[in-house]
Amino acid sequence: MLPVDGGFNPESSVLISLSSLVWWLVYIYIWVIIIRVLISWFHPNRQAPFVAFLRKVADPPLNFTRRLCPFTFGGMDLSPIILILFLHFLANFLKNSLITLGIGLPATKIIPVLVICLLGVVNSLAWFVFLLLVARVILSLVDPSPYNPLVMMVYGLTEPLLAPLRGLFSKGPAGLDVRALVAAIGLFVFNQFILLKLLGVANAWYLSRPVTASIF
Repeated sequence: MLPVDGGFNPESSVLISLSSLVWWLVYIYIWVIIIRVLISWFHPNRQAPFVAFLRKVADPPLNFTRRLCPFTFGGMDLSPIILILFLHFLANFLKNSLITLGIGLPATKIIPVLVICLLGVVNSLAWFVFLLLVARVILSLVDPSPYNPLVMMVYGLTEPLLAPLRGLFSKGPAGLDVRALVAAIGLFVFNQFILLKLLGVANAWYLSRPVTASIF
């Protein structure tokens, strides 16, 4: 990619190349965190070389996040989700900030980049919750064992969200969880008609031209 003035600028080329490198490194680390969390569900041998490596690399930021944000939701520790969302934000913010500087835009454009990346985190979190709610709707129709770990996770994470709707809706046909269905539809509407609109406004601010084009 060339800078705005159309001339070759070695510094710009380095910044743009660095943006991709930073993005890949952070996302590789996100997968290290995910693998560490998934493996912990199976109670592995802590002395196994691969497990020891994962614990050494992933546990320090996980423990720090757990101390900084000691949040649980539905009986589940949210520190891995908080850390992954932060790393997701960091990867996109650093990448797009470096691209912004690399193509010759003023440093003030980093402010809308920050807003866009924050909205991106909200969007990712909203879609994650939406998928959990859809999973709960499907589970209500198939009536699975309540002791299945996946079922326990879905119900544990969604029940606190649905608690305010308790008593407003009765069970639907075939045991359909109407609360989860209504919440999923509401979240979908929020994503499509509010959050995307805000992202469009932020992109227009970044580009200072119509919303139709974006580097994101």
